[in-house]
Amino acid sequence: MHRKPDDRTRVTLSTGHEVDLPLELEFAMGGVTVPARRGRLETILPNGLSSLAIAPGIGCVTLVGIQYHRVGGSGGGEPGSDDVDTGLEPYDEFAVIVPAVRTSRTTLPFAQLVDGEVGGYVHWLPVTTEPSVALGREIWGYPKERADITVTDGPQGLRTVVSGANGETVRLEVPRPRARIGGSDRTLWSYTTMNGDLMRTRARIRGEIAVGTGIGTVLEIDPDLQATLGCWNRPIACLYGARLRAWLHEGETVSPS
Repeated sequence: MHRKPDDRTRVTLSTGHEVDLPLELEFAMGGVTVPARRGRLETILPNGLSSLAIAPGIGCVTLVGIQYHRVGGSGGGEPGSDDVDTGLEPYDEFAVIVPAVRTSRTTLPFAQLVDGEVGGYVHWLPVTTEPSVALGREIWGYPKERADITVTDGPQGLRTVVSGANGETVRLEVPRPRARIGGSDRTLWSYTTMNGDLMRTRARIRGEIAVGTGIGTVLEIDPDLQATLGCWNRPIACLYGARLRAWLHEGETVSPS
């Protein structure tokens, strides 16, 4: 990495691609949140994080399909100069995220929202291209791996299919909910582990997001993945965004205590 005059950071990946941080992204996404057993989620989370409780003994998992339209590539400058951010080709992604709390001293439902710092621990992040694997793993420690994923954003909503060797691992169809959250900026935090350290990364997201109850959502999960997460196949909420922008910042190491 090296710092540029405009306070951005240039990163060269092992694939030869160059990107600037914060990384600029444009994408469509559709996801659901489902309840899960907190005891099972605690075995997934690293030291320093505790699953967000939504009821006694119950946490939650968020499953999200993402279709990227642009990944970096906004640096400007003349071709061949040091000022050009070459970016990556667009790709599809599926995320398994465990909403979690850092430094909370309670497991009481919703009390954690006041007592601790809430973010999402990224448990699994399959993607469709090798450069996107390098991007996530080398900069932030995201658990990316190459997989057969199809994300389709259509008039009715967003459809995601993750295929494994023995058939579909996940099928997720998220309709376009009617309720909407305005286009003001919002900040989300994600957690990963990298070289044994707990990492926290800030993402600033801009764009209109629709939210709903999960009615009309289709969710099918491979039994092995469902057992690992300890989750139910009953969405309690869904969200959808057709034209979103995000700025993904450099990660930082945080204390697990």
